[in-house]
Amino acid sequence: FSIQSSALVHDPEKAYKSAFLRVNDELHESEIDDSMSCTTAITVLVVGDKIYVVNIGDSRYRNRVLAEDLSYDQTPFREDECERVKACRARVMTVDQVERLKDPNIQTWANEESEGGDPPRLWLQNGMYPGTAFTRSVGDCTAEGIGVTAEPEVSMVHLSPNHLFFVVASDGIFEFLPSQAVVDMAGRYADPRDGCAAATAESYKLWLEHENRTDDITIIIVQIKNLYNE
Repeated sequence: FSIQSSALVHDPEKAYKSAFLRVNDELHESEIDDSMSCTTAITVLVVGDKIYVVNIGDSRYRNRVLAEDLSYDQTPFREDECERVKACRARVMTVDQVERLKDPNIQTWANEESEGGDPPRLWLQNGMYPGTAFTRSVGDCTAEGIGVTAEPEVSMVHLSPNHLFFVVASDGIFEFLPSQAVVDMAGRYADPRDGCAAATAESYKLWLEHENRTDDITIIIVQIKNLYNE
């Protein structure tokens, strides 16, 4: 599926939302069983002196030397997303709550950084599934019934001479690395490929220090320091 270039230029937000929803519908109609599988995604579109960040799930986008978050993870940690899926009859609980190791009626999580390996997840009213830790995705046919949606959030920023580069990365990068640490690594190298290598190596090391597995570790660094003047 492709988006017409004219639509991206004239109304990027509408074009992207339509594209994500259509891809989601086509995935449901394909031979792929997406009843309990999905993907998160983040894209960046540069149009003139504007950058559009389109996010669904828990991948992230960072800008320039002083870390500036331009996308926000769509998970039950966000109060607005949590209330939205609850209105669709999702049970929002940690695994410990579902297994009755903790009181299911008391919210036990504080924030993503302090919760560690047992984040709040989405469950059907009468089942111990699907257990998704995010509130938006492409796929997840089962979870759509409890509020998981393929409609992305779109944000826009005007470029200025202060914007030197941007970083797009999967949640595996940011699981143990704060935004500023990743941006510092990206800004330390003239070649963005070296910045990517440093961030992935550090993320991999931290994953193995904290757990016996790693998540997807993907990062893209794009230098834009001369783009504003062109």
